[in-house]
Amino acid sequence: MSRPLPAACLLLQRRAADAVAETRSLRGGDRALLMLSGGADSMALLSLVRAVDRRLGLGLVLTALHVDYGLRGADSDRDRRIVEHGCAAAGVPLLVERLGGRLHGADFQARAREQRYGLARALATGHGCNVIVTAHNRDDQAETVLYRLVKYATPRGLVGMRPRDGDLARPLLWAGAGELRDYCRAAGIEFGDDFTNATSAYARNRLRLEVLPGLEALNPRVAETLAATAEQAAAEAEVLAAATDEARRRVATATDWGDLAALDLTALAKESPALRALLLHQVLREALGGVLVQRRLVRAVERLTARTDDAGRVSLGRGLEAVRGGGVVRVRAAAGRHACVPATVDGEALVAAGEDGVEAGFCAGAWRVRLLPGAFVDREQAAAGAGFMGLDVAPRSVALRHPRRGERFAPLGLGRETTVARHLAAARVPARLRPLVTVLDVDGRTAWLGGVAPARVAESFRVAHSSVMTLHVVQERT
Repeated sequence: MSRPLPAACLLLQRRAADAVAETRSLRGGDRALLMLSGGADSMALLSLVRAVDRRLGLGLVLTALHVDYGLRGADSDRDRRIVEHGCAAAGVPLLVERLGGRLHGADFQARAREQRYGLARALATGHGCNVIVTAHNRDDQAETVLYRLVKYATPRGLVGMRPRDGDLARPLLWAGAGELRDYCRAAGIEFGDDFTNATSAYARNRLRLEVLPGLEALNPRVAETLAATAEQAAAEAEVLAAATDEARRRVATATDWGDLAALDLTALAKESPALRALLLHQVLREALGGVLVQRRLVRAVERLTARTDDAGRVSLGRGLEAVRGGGVVRVRAAAGRHACVPATVDGEALVAAGEDGVEAGFCAGAWRVRLLPGAFVDREQAAAGAGFMGLDVAPRSVALRHPRRGERFAPLGLGRETTVARHLAAARVPARLRPLVTVLDVDGRTAWLGGVAPARVAESFRVAHSSVMTLHVVQERT
């Protein structure tokens, strides 16, 4: 017969039930997968969730998961046995996954966490569980708030972890780590200590071992203060989210194929600066899969939307980019770098070919380059995309290529020089097509743009009455 629990344990169980009832971190009929490491927090979780279920009559269906990374030798075996014994005594089915020590390196904790949650979600689906339950406590919440503030420099970091967030439940966020450890000792619950938690090799360990103790010298209840701040920030975030959703509806515009989001820049400019920043943060966070977005990334996209020219792009990481063009900023998968070997035509060969010209293969198409005597422009051909450039002397070489980064030229009639990228944006060439534009290069100078873009001659290559000869280029086959 088991001994009665001390009054302090019963009090903690009642507090756990009150917290679950208030936050609804666990709900009636939940089929829950408990993530148990064998430490004090997780073994307290196993006990307290069962006590909460009895007190509130939730009818929970429990399954447990232990992930054994096999990195701590005998300690790994000890923790697995602790979880096995605890689950057997509680009558909770246990899944044990051994990963065989495949994770190493400075970012071990982050990669282990990602692998652990991915595995948990797959197993939860396979076993019919609708929620994954973790043992995060109030001290973990304090570390999370500090870590996010330091790393992401955004008030969103203050929100921290929520008691119920999608398929994740954290019913112990109200309790301190010391309280949970004392509960295990008083209730006779076996647990293990992970020696890696005592090393400062990991960022979160440094916060727990070095930063928080320093802050406790200013406020002995700093963990409670940070946790309360997270709770207040979460409530305020709901208000801001509603305002952001309304703004999103005002500025959203039609997406093209491959777009994750598209925002009208004129409408966006009418929003207040603070709301614009919140809106862009929301769009980026959704596109990046829900991760916290660093402030510098939001600022980079803000600068893109504020440019005076309708061009530019920002790499967002994870294979995504933000691209401006046509009065719209689009978030989309980054286009693969398009590269073609330039097609070069020797000037002497061009002169020798006469009006028949020289055929050049470029970007899966066939082009004809001719050198014609005098000044000549066929306006019907020019309207169809052919190029006519006036020259005073025969070129040494002519090349067909794609635009270079930062390349500049002065379009005929503009009166000033600009970048090729800005010119294409102003011409409303879709961003995905700009790398495919054909440039005609005459002796190293940008003379003409065409192909997928409206044909445009450079000012210095306009055909004038005084032109000695005309360079003619036309795409004959694609």
